[in-house]
Amino acid sequence: MRSGPPVADTVVAVLCGGKSRRMGGRAKATLILAETTVLDRILTSTASLEVPRILVGAHQDLDEDPELAAQLAATGLPLARDRQSDSGPLAGLDAAFAATGARRVLLLACDLPFLTPAFLAWLLEQGQQGSVVPVDGNDRLHPLCAVYDEACRADLTVALDARRLRLQDFVRTVGARRLSPDSWAGFDPHGRLLTNLNEPADYEAAQRWFCDGGEDSELKRCAGAPHVRFGR
Repeated sequence: MRSGPPVADTVVAVLCGGKSRRMGGRAKATLILAETTVLDRILTSTASLEVPRILVGAHQDLDEDPELAAQLAATGLPLARDRQSDSGPLAGLDAAFAATGARRVLLLACDLPFLTPAFLAWLLEQGQQGSVVPVDGNDRLHPLCAVYDEACRADLTVALDARRLRLQDFVRTVGARRLSPDSWAGFDPHGRLLTNLNEPADYEAAQRWFCDGGEDSELKRCAGAPHVRFGR
């Protein structure tokens, strides 16, 4: 991977995470959907944004997960590591700001395979004047698909030092502007845009979506794609 993450006004930071206990100990970034990985789907969705991208991980040593290490290296993107261990996504956001010096960070979890370039471009536009976070129809915040302004960095340091690590609490503390579901409904005709892969059932549903008719462009590529199932 290249050294020296880019310095820019805005960056996309993709949280790559590590092994997920709920996914049988496998890193979510390496999960396969229609012959491509979940991470590659995120990177495809962000490629047209024309802003620098970095990967962010909590791993101090990737040797313990060679599959993930190979996946990250294959992207050719810089990898920033958390500066505070065992601190969750807040540490990832801190690492992204520290590594890039960016004024804005579009923070994305790697397990959001339904994101689209059009929605992400719109989200960046909304974040030009400060931090913003989408809210869905159930009034749930989605802080792992949000834009964070550099003005939040002081609060970020305080939260990390105090071990107040809940990201949803953090976006409330910094006063991130909430983007109502009506404001982005046009980007989500199937109601899946912000669906992530928290559980094996979520992954299996995403497999069915991509391979059984969810996207016409994917149909011909699914015949040989593995359908991974996890024990419950």
